[in-house]
Amino acid sequence: MLVTNIIGNCPKCGTEASFGNVFVKGHILTRGCLRCDYSEHFYLPQTEKTVLYLDQFFLSHAFREKVPEFVECIRLISNLADDQLMVCPISSVHETETHQWRHAQKDELWEFIKRTSRGHEFKPAYEIKRRQIIQGFKMYLVQAQSEFPVTHSDALPHDINEWEDYFWIDVGHYPSNVELTRRLKEDSISELVDAFPKWLQSAKSFQDHRAFELRTAGDIYISLYRRMIQRIAVGDCSAIFDSPIDSKIVEAMLHCFENERDLKEQLETVRSYFQSPYFSQVPCEYISTGLITVLRDRVKRGSFKNPEKAKKQLRGFFFDVDFIAAYAPYCDAMFLDTTMLSFVRDKRLAIEKRYGTKFYAKSNWGEFMDFLKSINARKTEELTRAIELVYPNKLGNAKT
Repeated sequence: MLVTNIIGNCPKCGTEASFGNVFVKGHILTRGCLRCDYSEHFYLPQTEKTVLYLDQFFLSHAFREKVPEFVECIRLISNLADDQLMVCPISSVHETETHQWRHAQKDELWEFIKRTSRGHEFKPAYEIKRRQIIQGFKMYLVQAQSEFPVTHSDALPHDINEWEDYFWIDVGHYPSNVELTRRLKEDSISELVDAFPKWLQSAKSFQDHRAFELRTAGDIYISLYRRMIQRIAVGDCSAIFDSPIDSKIVEAMLHCFENERDLKEQLETVRSYFQSPYFSQVPCEYISTGLITVLRDRVKRGSFKNPEKAKKQLRGFFFDVDFIAAYAPYCDAMFLDTTMLSFVRDKRLAIEKRYGTKFYAKSNWGEFMDFLKSINARKTEELTRAIELVYPNKLGNAKT
């Protein structure tokens, strides 16, 4: 039996320095002996961990250790994770953004981000989007009257409230084409800023623009699916593998029909769903279209007048929209850059009220620290005793 933390002699065979903690699973600690088959089991108290998303801005500053506030803060966050009070999952967006960094310490930054997450990782943003859109479609088909369900299991592969074991496995990823991603990022921001003059001419209301963004999103999903099918129809089987990931969303929706309908009728039903309130309440669509509409509104009100400055200010806008739209409903709190904080706190969106997510940035640093300290105040004597039992040498988690 592999003993991770030796705590003393075996109560059964008496072998010196052979007995200790073997592993933690769920809410049970198992102790055993290196030599004999003796074991003990301890039931651990239930935990309710806070889910905190740290954006690239925070993680980069914490990694560099040049700003004392960030150094102090990351230590507090690490202590909260040690005490089973908090998790800070990473996402595919973290990895993509890290590989965009032109710096010799890029790999070290990525290792730091993974250590901070302690093995917790969100499902890919596209998978969460697909799940949500299909869930909304199923509700539409039966005209369900309930609110859209938001559960951690839709975004996190494991129960975050389980006690952390002594080891977590780092499964390597294959980064996407870095130069292509960087070029597409620059091109998308240029196209966005180039659209600003046209936005200025629009007399439509905030809600009109938001409805337009939702209709456009639905049209894009259908268009991508049609393009993939057309390629397959002329014998281009590679379309199955190299079509944009969002091409598969409508395809998955078509599997939701229980009765026989021809494809045209099915697509008409899909289109009507995209134009319905059910689609507008899908969290990823509600947030992403809302944030883009806020940007439209600010451009109309005189913000981002200088195109070159606007490109610099908004260079990470689409990455930010992606991770906020995908993960905000499943987080208790998010730390963003100051620009995005003002977007997500727009009262017309009411994201904090709708999903219960708190948002922080450097501009409300005091509130963020108070939030972290309030979590630390939840540490009970029972939890303290259990932590001493599980982590007697204060080793925390180790990576293998």
